[in-house]
Amino acid sequence: MRVLITGAASGIGYEVGVRLAIQGHLVYMTCRSVAEVYSLREKLKKDKVFARCFKLDLLTDDIRMVDYLDIDCLFNHAGIGTAGSVLYMSEDALRDIYEVNFFRSFLLLKKVYRHMVDRKIHGKIFVTSSLLGEFSLPFFGVYGSSKAAISQLIKTLQQEEKVFRHGISFCLVEPGAYSTGFNQVMIDRQEKYVEASFYKRFLSMSAYQRKLFLLLESKNIDKLAKRIVLEMERKKTKKVLRVPWIQGFFLKVYNFFFY
Repeated sequence: MRVLITGAASGIGYEVGVRLAIQGHLVYMTCRSVAEVYSLREKLKKDKVFARCFKLDLLTDDIRMVDYLDIDCLFNHAGIGTAGSVLYMSEDALRDIYEVNFFRSFLLLKKVYRHMVDRKIHGKIFVTSSLLGEFSLPFFGVYGSSKAAISQLIKTLQQEEKVFRHGISFCLVEPGAYSTGFNQVMIDRQEKYVEASFYKRFLSMSAYQRKLFLLLESKNIDKLAKRIVLEMERKKTKKVLRVPWIQGFFLKVYNFFFY
């Protein structure tokens, strides 16, 4: 199997790529910057894993390189996020998050899908959403809504594929909070956009957020990567892969009592 992974510099994307490569698949692991590519190559070399690495920034013309790749499976994992109140977040932050997580992410997916159809490949497309796309948390509304948008799109494509019958399957990956550092980056990024008059509240809010993720985050990234790879290797994939289930249950209870 030939697999293209976006957002593979670290965390879940990296672990999935390594597991696939070890199991003998041809893996294209991509990062947002040249510096990340060099770092990724060194990390793979240290782990004695072979994968092809290159820069793929969704916000640039890098996405055109998929025109020259013959792949069986796409793991569309790249994404960004910023915590903070929807009402106090700048327009720039809103645009950045939706541009990466929704618009450009879908443009890449569309390119890969059309190539699979043209080449008559019964391919698989995996898209990373989030539990926050299903359940709301205060101060994570922009990130969660961008993931809800891509989730809705993938669910629609799953229905449309029943009409087109091109033999391409879509799997929506909805991970909860994992200890990859991504959630802390989201919390830290909000300081860049917070208004001066809101700064004192921001300090108490960010402290609350850190405590929340300290409570929620799962450290078992390897288990999640294993689940994703197993789905990729299955003949018929699940439509939605939501893990860990306990976090979904917690957010459902949270929303029931507080909203």
